[in-house]
Amino acid sequence: MNSDRKGTFQDLNALFVFGAITVISIHILGFFIANQHDFPWNGELEAVLLILLRFGRSLFIFATGMLLFYWYQKRELDWAAFWKKRWRTIVLPYVIWTAIFTGFKLQSMDPAVLAAPFFESLFTGSAFYHLYYIPLYLQLNLLFCLVKPWFERWVSFRLLMVLFVGQISLYVVYQYLFVSPLWEIDWSASPVLAFIEHTYISGQNYVHMYIFTFALGAYAGLNLEKWRAWTRRLQLPALMIALGTAAWMAYGYLNGSVSYYDSLNIFKPIYLLYTTSFLVSFYSLSRYLGKLPKFGGWLSRMARQNMAIYLVHPLILFLLESYVIYRLNWSTPLIMLAMLVITPPLCIFLYEHTLLSYWTGGRGKQKSKPVYKTEVYKA
Repeated sequence: MNSDRKGTFQDLNALFVFGAITVISIHILGFFIANQHDFPWNGELEAVLLILLRFGRSLFIFATGMLLFYWYQKRELDWAAFWKKRWRTIVLPYVIWTAIFTGFKLQSMDPAVLAAPFFESLFTGSAFYHLYYIPLYLQLNLLFCLVKPWFERWVSFRLLMVLFVGQISLYVVYQYLFVSPLWEIDWSASPVLAFIEHTYISGQNYVHMYIFTFALGAYAGLNLEKWRAWTRRLQLPALMIALGTAAWMAYGYLNGSVSYYDSLNIFKPIYLLYTTSFLVSFYSLSRYLGKLPKFGGWLSRMARQNMAIYLVHPLILFLLESYVIYRLNWSTPLIMLAMLVITPPLCIFLYEHTLLSYWTGGRGKQKSKPVYKTEVYKA
């Protein structure tokens, strides 16, 4: 293992923190857009911000692909150790919080009432607002395990271009099958047609909608220095493309040529171009911020809390929106800002108090084991 890996890779910390901020922000904006009567403000500005900030999941998918291939490149995985670690750090907290959300939503402790909604939410990630990214994250990990040797051998810039075109082509096909259909198709006519419809309706839950973004992360992780140099050189052109596509999408919504709900669809060519160009332009800044002595340390600590923020923020926002903000005689922008600031620390506090290690005092906690079958390398 390269000596500069473990504990010192700070390139993505700012990206993780910014991604978490965008996730919280779009849920806050969505609530206030839907409640303009009670909290009047600039609805068009709120809508534009919500439309343009809907790339948090793409940031996380890129980062997931990059970190997986960066940490584990050129080594044979020990699948048992790999998945055992994810069971402890990802799956178990997800199960606990899905149970909490299910009980909170149904206001019941009766197993007969909770069982069916709990298991449905567990497998679909539909608890409360949504937790679909956790099942998606596990799919990404499985995809990594399956394609790792092949990607390490064959991934290249040319392959990325092929995947980019393929991803756009898939979005275009879905556009003309479901959004603006060119043919009348009875999707319930056969199991195959019903399955195709399902891959679109529930597409955000499945990896096929994010293959290019994950592959881009894989390429970056396997070619780190080349990726760093490439993003530094293309930072300004990528920023201009990101700003141009953002302006185009905002203009399309504001002049009425694209509906609000269609503008929220991230599975279309222009949004993929927007997300990719933003990633390229933001990466060098993220790396620079991650290396700053004090601010970089804060980013590192906050990036490690992404799981806590993602899992718990729906509950915090629900409680604030239901019981707190109606009692405040504040302007709408000030309430939004207060919700954005207070949500992360509350998420971290509640998450830490639901961990089994907190209640057991850390007893029985096993030390991390290497996820390689061959040698143990010191970092």
